[in-house]
Amino acid sequence: MLKEDLRKEFNEARKNGDNITKSAIEGVLAAILLKEKSGSGEVGDSDVISCIEKEIKVQSEIAEIYSADKTKAGDAIKKTEVLKKFMPQALSESEVMEMIKKLDVYNDPSPKTKGMIIKSLMPEISGRFDKSKVNPLVEQYLKDKFS
Repeated sequence: MLKEDLRKEFNEARKNGDNITKSAIEGVLAAILLKEKSGSGEVGDSDVISCIEKEIKVQSEIAEIYSADKTKAGDAIKKTEVLKKFMPQALSESEVMEMIKKLDVYNDPSPKTKGMIIKSLMPEISGRFDKSKVNPLVEQYLKDKFS
């Protein structure tokens, strides 16, 4: 499981004195622990990926804020690189478009159809594709299909 991989890497970083890796993973482990204590019980890999995505976003924002301070920005960039190693293989737009085609079992281009396709697609692409690009892809697919 991904959570165990994170803990193993965290412990190795702590033993080796790798503060960048330790700090990057520490934020994710804290978010996982918070999820577990919130009553949802044991978290799965999709929850862990969600925590990693959030931490990558935080570190990217820190790098932007401290862009004038090369040390702080550099540390934040290194942390995002550490965390990206734990993310699943990214999907291309063409791969996501193929997934959309497979999920489309509807015969009309209505907003309801678009919503059902997106709802089915989101769990499959979690952590592997930018969610903000899904809506335009589905719209383009439906436009092409019914033109």
